[in-house]
Amino acid sequence: MLNAGPGLSKGAVRLFASLAVFLYTVLYWKASTFLPEFVFRDSDKIQSQVGGSSTYQDTSFDAVAKFYASLGDTGSKLFVLAIGIAFIWMMIGLSKRFGSLLVNAVLLAPCLFFNLFVASKDTLVVLMSIALVVIARKRNAWYVAIAAIAFYAGYAATVRIYFALILAIAAGAWFYRTGSLRRKVVLLVAILLVLVVLPDKGYLALMHPRDMAVDYLVAGSPYGARTSFYNLVEPASFWAFCADYVYAVLKLNVPVLFFPGPKEFVMLALVWVMLGSVFCQLPDRATLANVRATSVNLLACLVIGHIAVSMLFEPDLGSYVRHLSSVALFCAWRLSYLAARSGSASSPAMARRLPTELHVHPKP
Repeated sequence: MLNAGPGLSKGAVRLFASLAVFLYTVLYWKASTFLPEFVFRDSDKIQSQVGGSSTYQDTSFDAVAKFYASLGDTGSKLFVLAIGIAFIWMMIGLSKRFGSLLVNAVLLAPCLFFNLFVASKDTLVVLMSIALVVIARKRNAWYVAIAAIAFYAGYAATVRIYFALILAIAAGAWFYRTGSLRRKVVLLVAILLVLVVLPDKGYLALMHPRDMAVDYLVAGSPYGARTSFYNLVEPASFWAFCADYVYAVLKLNVPVLFFPGPKEFVMLALVWVMLGSVFCQLPDRATLANVRATSVNLLACLVIGHIAVSMLFEPDLGSYVRHLSSVALFCAWRLSYLAARSGSASSPAMARRLPTELHVHPKP
């Protein structure tokens, strides 16, 4: 699919990107007239805090509101618009053929829809993804790793604490994917032991937020309630935790099993494009022993962290897609690299291993 269709010249790619940016800019200023109300749900909470409300005092909404308030109303709108333009330009700029342009458009659309027409918490995550890709294009993988730690730790400290868990899982995914068989076994056993010895309160802390979110959706909002779901059983033991986690994996990643509608098929396609982008195997170490490939894989591990943490508490399919789409740029960049490498692969053996060193240097 990525290599399907005619190739696109740099001029053609810039033309498509310019048209998309123009259309987005026009629609951005008219967003309130055509976007559904649920898109503004979190943004309205932020704006209420900006306006002086104390309803969400000392919450993540309050923390983000202070940042947007410092920009002012016009400044906030221009800030979001600038992020949206940069995101579109970078996403479409990764297209080399018509097939990859279509795939990137699929990844692009939900992020724009959910995160880049209003000032929200996820808008800042999109900005972080842009910054990390820019760093990855100019610096080696160590700079990318340090920047990712700084961004995610800062975001966890000020907005969403679970971004620390995303970072930890991303680190685990990196060590697993780049390690020997012994390291992989040790890592899996360690994770299993940690989960087994967790106290009952630990399982509740990890998974009970989903039940609370669904209660909110059912009681106070009609949006998202159709695909929302409670934990299968109360997460009060290791086995209950496992059952709830597997149930969430099926609910969120194979939604057509439970909600066989057209929207669910569209979201299924989107989710599986993103899953494929990070779990698809890369060419061999010799081909990928350069700074860009290592950075691509580092960012893919962050996506794995987002996916894994989302299974813990996401209450409905829409929320899952909204949060996951904020790192769509990581997925598009890896797909672009996969497409470029697959075109030059000369044997089936070139799709089995990942680079094992983080400290790499670009070829002279």
